[in-house]
Amino acid sequence: MADMLLTGRWVVVSPTEVLENHTVAVAKGRVCAVGPTDEMRTRYAGVPECGGATSAVLPGLINAHHHCYGVELANQNIGDDFLEPWMFAAPSMVGLSPYVSTAHSALRLIKTGVTAVVDMCSAGVSLAEGVARLEEKAQAYRDVGIRAAIAPGERWQNRIVHGAGEEQAFLQTLPQDVLDALMRCEADRKRLTEQDYLKLMQAIIPAGDAMQQFWYGPTGPQWTPEPLLVEIAKEAERLDTRIQTHALESYYEGLESQRIYGKRLMRRFADMGLLGERLSMAHTVWAGQEDIADIAASGAHVSHNPGSNLRLRSGIAPAAEMQMQGVSVALGMDGTTLGGAEDIFDEMRLALTLNTPPHSRASALAARDVFAMATLGGARLLGRQHELGQLKPGFCADAVVVDMSRPMAPWCAPDVDPIELIVGRLKACDVDTVIVDGKRVLEGGQPTQMEEASLFDRLRHELIQTPPDDCARVLSQLLRPYLLEWYARWEHESPHSPEAARRPTTPDPVLRYGSSN
Repeated sequence: MADMLLTGRWVVVSPTEVLENHTVAVAKGRVCAVGPTDEMRTRYAGVPECGGATSAVLPGLINAHHHCYGVELANQNIGDDFLEPWMFAAPSMVGLSPYVSTAHSALRLIKTGVTAVVDMCSAGVSLAEGVARLEEKAQAYRDVGIRAAIAPGERWQNRIVHGAGEEQAFLQTLPQDVLDALMRCEADRKRLTEQDYLKLMQAIIPAGDAMQQFWYGPTGPQWTPEPLLVEIAKEAERLDTRIQTHALESYYEGLESQRIYGKRLMRRFADMGLLGERLSMAHTVWAGQEDIADIAASGAHVSHNPGSNLRLRSGIAPAAEMQMQGVSVALGMDGTTLGGAEDIFDEMRLALTLNTPPHSRASALAARDVFAMATLGGARLLGRQHELGQLKPGFCADAVVVDMSRPMAPWCAPDVDPIELIVGRLKACDVDTVIVDGKRVLEGGQPTQMEEASLFDRLRHELIQTPPDDCARVLSQLLRPYLLEWYARWEHESPHSPEAARRPTTPDPVLRYGSSN
């Protein structure tokens, strides 16, 4: 016997299979049958029904890379900028508890149809605090009712500028007052040791389950010692978990590996035993053709974050080229979507628009491609393609029921392609019901497992008790001109210098937007 029926004018079983006037039957947290609506109503007479003739039923959407900033960054007076100076403003973000910031983010996600998320976060400053933080975050996701892979990390090295051996030279370029302010900030910052990080992950990973998992989340290769990355690769295999990291996000990160190590980043990852199916990389904006080939051959995954890439001036990732070359690409929101909307449908449209270049020779995405990123690509990145991302019998009952009335008004062609319509016109406001593991976590557009007003009261109370510290934001503004001048030198080194000989053949960032190469 089924627990519920999900009925729609369209049932999107997968990006390549859309059924008209069909119904999905759910039992014990799984899809048990899919069939024509009339037949299913007869077969499952009396079973509660959700949706209807103006609805579409979609697989649960997957946000493959995220950060829980608690409150939109513009509300915190933290403006968008190049990643390098922007990172220094991070300590000034609002001082919310892990539970409240995570629950607030999770509520926003389910309202846009996201049923699973990869959350990269801080590992804390000590082993005991790290365990407590991660347990709080997992409980918040559990209370809201969303699946989550929680991937903690830290920046252990090169915290001021990219590249081993670069820091002292950069510090010598700073005026004394700026240097003093930076050193005070760094002295106050406590960090989890590498060994305690490994102990933390060994302790927390076995506590994961089908709803909340724990992954390794080294923040980025420039911030993580190579021996630690090697150990993470081995431990992830031993503990049967996964890894997510940032890679090749900014233009200067794209220059860093070959400039410092004389080797492309993906080749370094491969040499460390890191580049494989367990690894997912957020951004990879500055991946070249050889990098893309290595990623595809390895089975590693990429989370494409188009809104964040624009906001932090990283550029436009070659997502269409990656997909054409066989890379498994998912879609991430990064906590920094355009306008802070946290609307995954907006993110799909942005991914589509940015990857339809103005010349016919270039790789391009179609609506089905970006819908696949938000479903199948995310499921593959999670290592759960056998049970998430589609509405086939036996798959987890993670589904989204959307009201198509608004996007179809005032008229719609009878033969409209539903995927084109969903990607082209749907918004978070059209999401009516969200089901995760067979349970309704959103109904009538409202959360069912957590009272949003009470959470907001708690959020405001915490902010009154721990107002944000403005020192870090001021420091980021002081450092900004010196950081940008420093990195500009990487672009304008003498062509005969040893550094220039190691520079990657990355095209000029302006040409990247319209290049046919």
